[in-house]
Amino acid sequence: MGRDSGDFVTDGGKVLFADSVGACVPSRASAQVHSVFLRACNIETDSGELLTLLASGCGNLPHGIRCTPPTGPFFSRLRQGQAAILEDATLRVPAAGFAVDLSRAAIWNGTIAAALPGLRGAEPRRALGELRETLRENAPDQGIAPVFFSSRSPRSTLERALFARVAQSLPILARATDTGDACAVVSPLSVLVGLGAGLTPAGDDFIVGYLAALWSRSRRERGIAALLRALAVPVGQLSLHTNAISRQMLLDALQGHYAEHLTEVVRCVCAGSDVAGAAMRALRVGHSSGADVLCGLLFGYSPAPTALPIRGRTTARHVADRHAARASAIVC
Repeated sequence: MGRDSGDFVTDGGKVLFADSVGACVPSRASAQVHSVFLRACNIETDSGELLTLLASGCGNLPHGIRCTPPTGPFFSRLRQGQAAILEDATLRVPAAGFAVDLSRAAIWNGTIAAALPGLRGAEPRRALGELRETLRENAPDQGIAPVFFSSRSPRSTLERALFARVAQSLPILARATDTGDACAVVSPLSVLVGLGAGLTPAGDDFIVGYLAALWSRSRRERGIAALLRALAVPVGQLSLHTNAISRQMLLDALQGHYAEHLTEVVRCVCAGSDVAGAAMRALRVGHSSGADVLCGLLFGYSPAPTALPIRGRTTARHVADRHAARASAIVC
């Protein structure tokens, strides 16, 4: 069977072909299967990088390997803990009889700053308004979006805690971003990191969107470029306080590397065109992850604490006290 067939069997094992490979995927690594899902599988290298095998149709990732779909269930042979080897343009999982050929894959580069000049003129400002309205009308009633766009009260204890932490941290983050004070930025980020449930907690998604906006602004704003450089080490340390999937996402974001659905929105915002369409596609990522990322992006472009409904001030102060030790431990 040939390349166009999508897969073939050799030596009793299944070989897939990669359609695209993220620019951050290493050329050689020893690894093991970290987690397996219906349309994705994470492979953790011995150095701690997390590679993600993706089904065709999924968006590209900086550490992603997107495959042509097989005829059977996706990654059905893979199990957590199986050893994996990446070398000679092939990713192999010997115990599963499974391999991915990377030799003819396109390299995907999700670097925002390399392609975007940042925001200038009336069109990008109009585009941000379009992004805000798209989120207001279509964001799910969970995650961080309701803090910005809903007048309802939190329904549960967990939701009240999330609302309080976000309400407490974002005004501080807005002021710190405007002044370019990296140490002051780290404090509210320490409240957000790991905040929420799921594979990528809402707080982590928000931080990724926020950093994407800063990278987009950095080409024209020297102070923002300096802020990003100053954040690299302390935010890298903060990433240790969340799960491995979010940690890789945050580390990539610090280097200006992002998922395809986010880079598409940023390009549309900077070009001032088709923002609603790109945002709607991003909103389909996860249950609330896409919306949380876009909230962070919107905030990073235009920090505006006065636009944030501040709820639970007493609870927010309590949260700030609880997280002070973590923030003070970060070297700025």
